[in-house]
Amino acid sequence: MAKTCLAALLLLAASSAFSQTEPLETDIDRIQASASLLPLGWGDSVQSVIVIERDEILASPASSLAELLAATPGVDVQRRGPLQADVGIRGTAYEQTLILLDGVPLRDPQTSHHNLNLPVPLDQVERIEVVLGPGAVMVAGQATGGLINIITRRPDAGEWSASVGAGQFGYRQGGAYIGGAGHSLAADWRRADGHVSDEPTDYDLRQINYAGRQALPAGEVYWGVGAEQRDFGAWQFYTANFPDQREETETRLAQVGASLDWAGWRWQPRLYWRRHEDWFQTMVGETAFINEHRTRIGGINLGVHRDHANGTTGFGGNLVRERINSNALGVRNRDEVGLWLAHRRELRDDLALEASLSTVDYSAHGQFWLPSAGLHWQVSEQWGLFAAAGRSARQPSYTELHLQTSGNRGRDDLAPERSSLYEVGGRWRGQGRTLSLALFERRTDRLIDWAREPGAVTWLARQFDAHRGRGLDLDWRWRPDFAWVDELGLGYGFLQTRLDDMGEEIKYALDAPRHVLKSRLRLVPSETWHLSLDARWAQRRGQTNAMWINARLSRQLGLAEIFVEGSNLLDREQAEAGFAPLPGRWLLTGVRFSGQLAHSR
Repeated sequence: MAKTCLAALLLLAASSAFSQTEPLETDIDRIQASASLLPLGWGDSVQSVIVIERDEILASPASSLAELLAATPGVDVQRRGPLQADVGIRGTAYEQTLILLDGVPLRDPQTSHHNLNLPVPLDQVERIEVVLGPGAVMVAGQATGGLINIITRRPDAGEWSASVGAGQFGYRQGGAYIGGAGHSLAADWRRADGHVSDEPTDYDLRQINYAGRQALPAGEVYWGVGAEQRDFGAWQFYTANFPDQREETETRLAQVGASLDWAGWRWQPRLYWRRHEDWFQTMVGETAFINEHRTRIGGINLGVHRDHANGTTGFGGNLVRERINSNALGVRNRDEVGLWLAHRRELRDDLALEASLSTVDYSAHGQFWLPSAGLHWQVSEQWGLFAAAGRSARQPSYTELHLQTSGNRGRDDLAPERSSLYEVGGRWRGQGRTLSLALFERRTDRLIDWAREPGAVTWLARQFDAHRGRGLDLDWRWRPDFAWVDELGLGYGFLQTRLDDMGEEIKYALDAPRHVLKSRLRLVPSETWHLSLDARWAQRRGQTNAMWINARLSRQLGLAEIFVEGSNLLDREQAEAGFAPLPGRWLLTGVRFSGQLAHSR
């Protein structure tokens, strides 16, 4: 089935590509891709980059960031219930994926299960840039699987919005956003009673974020603070033997930065701070076992670049201090220092070379040198080809190092992972259409994962050499110029993973789907009616191949948009991560008001 679908998809994309000759002109050409600090457009990047724009976010039937990312080609989202989710890219697991918020890395040294604990409501997001590879040089090549940069709306846009909603499983929601005159404030609250009767699957989510920006003669200064609280039933999240679990988390984030022109260079300093608290309870009979973790991260980074006769050159560095205070993992801290240098040169009008070198020094593990290089060839006005290779590294989390429970045992002698990615691909743009195709291979040594002997109960942190992943990504989008159909998108991913598991059961490295099909359809029957459909199908080892369909129907009435959303419309029974069952068919409705402020800067 998958081969037939792939052949049909390729034929459809190719026929659409060669039937048009005019290039597509969209805002995507003015995007600075997160794959490089150097200011590039989508068509000039030497890596695979997917951009989710503001209009796509509004039209999507996704009601959460996890659902939005799950519909993105190359991204694998494994959810534990409706609130918690792990994000992987091209076959890597959640620990190999780096999440950034406006360029600030939001990794958690306790565990990357908290990657999506973000103090930003979805309504405040302007766009999302997904790099399907080792990622930006300015994070010292540490996004071994890839990175996701979430970019918030500018506070001088002069906009406001408010929404309320309700639905099945006792769902209710309320949110608001206002932005203008260099300031913005967004808040959102969501609650549900749970999708499994008489079991703790309820949740309560609260988010608030403030951002400010001030223009200066030489550039601008920006700042922001945000907070998030989660309280949810974690029924069967990590074990089926003791399924009665509950978790509460709190996230606080603050940052200040600038973008200034001085002495012919663009200077981009940034200072950030993140606090995360995690309370996790497991009931064993009548006894409650509680783990409490408090992490603090402080960081400062600087990026500098300029254009000159020989191309574009950038350099910079970062310093990060991580601390944890935990009754299960101990009281610990560690430092990280990174430096990087990057250069892009136009060898010809149609040929560009980009190279970078970064080094990262872990206080607990030593220094690593991480080179990367890429080539972009603009074959024609419509076609562009690229090739890239890069090294990356990741130090183990505190959970992988120090957790000691009856179900999981870490190892304090784990070394950082080392990964190499090789990629070749092409992009095509025509009138209303884009096509991206890439072949890749990832080689990882010292891969960190959890393993156990057949029949054993306890997972042990282990390291594996010679982990290999080969695959293909395809993303095709079409915005036809005829009535009703606003956009059609198709995506396909293939992955072949090889790992010598030595007869053991592996927890994460082999769970990525071998075949993935994703599609989306946006219909506009009239000026006021909009219908969005997202569908995805994955062939995952040890799981039933299930089709997941989400939909959103809305009508615009002046300042008000009335909508109905549905997820898992086929009512499939599925558990994507751990043992936690996902909700069945889930319908909700609401109204969203939005407009422009009378006075804004």
